[in-house]
This record gives sequence, structure tokens and C-alpha cells, in this order.
Amino acid sequence: MNGEDREYFSAVYEKYADTVFRLGLVWLNNRADAEDVTADLFVKLMGRPRAAFKSGEHEKAFVIRAAINLCKDRLRRRKFTAESYDDGILNYMDTPEEIGLMEEILALPPKYRAVIYLHYCQGYSTAETAELLGLREGTVRSQLSRGREKLRAQLNEGGINCV
Repeated sequence: MNGEDREYFSAVYEKYADTVFRLGLVWLNNRADAEDVTADLFVKLMGRPRAAFKSGEHEKAFVIRAAINLCKDRLRRRKFTAESYDDGILNYMDTPEEIGLMEEILALPPKYRAVIYLHYCQGYSTAETAELLGLREGTVRSQLSRGREKLRAQLNEGGINCV
């Protein structure tokens, strides 16, 4: 790796390592797995020639898409259970309300958890979320709707009234 590539890789790592790690925490509910996914992604990026991206958003979308694929691969290799949850993402929440809401989001099935996290927590549109997850936009809208309903039901069961 020459100096220019090393500099580029360092910049990409600085920009996206935290995002990839948090995404791994949301998908996998396990700090060690999220760290592994983050490391795997950047090792793979380091071993490839510098990619030409159309824009910073294209670069970010590529990194997030690759991270999601690695998370899906890891989920396929192990059976996902609630016991693997180690509240890693909760360490990044500032208030008790944020922690409580994130706990409820993490209790959702993975397909709803992913769309809700990307759309509401990361601020992606339904079209961007669909592209990142490799889904149709209508599917994302359906999963968002169903995920909100499940989240609303969970919150109501917990004694929090939601409209």
C-alpha cells in the first residue's frame, strides 16, 4: 500500500468506522460481533484498490451496504437469539428515554429493526434505505409501517401510551 492509498484508507476509516460499528451493534446486538464486522470491512477495503466513487454519498452508501452484507453473513452463520444481546449500542445513548426507545427497537425482528434504524436514527429516506438494504422502496415502506406498529404495541405493553 503506497502513501496515497494509506492516507485515503485512513480518511475512510476515520469517516465511517463509528457508523459501521453502530450499524453492526444494531444488526447483531453484540459488541464483539460488531467489532468483528467493522474490522472485517476495513481489512477488505484495505486489500482492494482504491475505488472511484461518484461522490461522498456514493462512498458512504458503499461502506454501509458492505457493512450490512457482512452483518447478514454473520447472522446466517449463527442463530440469532435475544441472549446474544449485550446492550452495546445503548452505551451510545445519552438519555434514559433514548436508551428505553433503543431497547424497544432492538427487540424488533431484524428486518424491522434495520429499516427503522436506518430511516429514523440515521436519517435515510425510504429510497436510500431500500438501496442500502437491497430492497424495493415499497418493501421498505411496508416494513417501516409494520415495524412502527410492532414498536407501538411493544411500547403500549410496557405502559407507554402511543397514539
